[in-house]
Amino acid sequence: MASARGEFSSRFGFIMAAAGSAVGLGNIWGFPTQAASNGGAAFLVVYLLLAFTLAYPALMAEIIIGRHAHANAVNALQRIAGGPVTRRLGATTGLVGLVVASFILSFYAIVAGWMIAHCLGSLAALVGADGVASWLTSFSLGRNASFVVVFMLLTIGIIAEGVHDGIERWSSRLMPILLVTLVCLVLYVLTLDGAMEGLKVYLLPDFSAALSPQLIINALGSAFFSLSLGVGTMLIYGSYINDGENLPVV
Repeated sequence: MASARGEFSSRFGFIMAAAGSAVGLGNIWGFPTQAASNGGAAFLVVYLLLAFTLAYPALMAEIIIGRHAHANAVNALQRIAGGPVTRRLGATTGLVGLVVASFILSFYAIVAGWMIAHCLGSLAALVGADGVASWLTSFSLGRNASFVVVFMLLTIGIIAEGVHDGIERWSSRLMPILLVTLVCLVLYVLTLDGAMEGLKVYLLPDFSAALSPQLIINALGSAFFSLSLGVGTMLIYGSYINDGENLPVV
């Protein structure tokens, strides 16, 4: 029986919500750039190694802490502390995570606003509304501010519905659509000139670059950013997992 606080109703819903948190600018936009500028496949190998050895254990730790506490990031980190000093440190860490998440939202909102505007611009162009399409696809303060507001209202509306009816329901709908879209984009890119050369750079590692300190730092940062670590997202999602769920399977 779900608690009054709410819970994810299915494993699929949690996975889609967690993927929705992770699969964003960090992976779709930022990761290819990081890979291309850090040795291609060598970066990918180091990234995967760090993701499984360091980032994944940290991910599970956040989820376990969240499920144990069934509380927000500040209270959850306070509850696992053993004394007054560590409780204050835990609360401070939780607050810092929330502040960082707010900073991340500030640029996600702008880019997401661009995406909404350009999608609507394409539709406007299809129906012959060239003036509207031009405004939607042009760079202006008015357009940017308008669609930041649109994005924030959509986000607030979904969150206001709660975990099951809001986050889980929409993640379960939108993430499969995103996956299909990405597959279609990959297939399209493979038809472009130079696609095979790009694949060679991406898939054939130059291991001489794998020990570069800058590559390792960038790969570690990408691994942690890809799994939404350090800002409390996974901790909060973990707080909505039923106590009977098998977390390693999740």
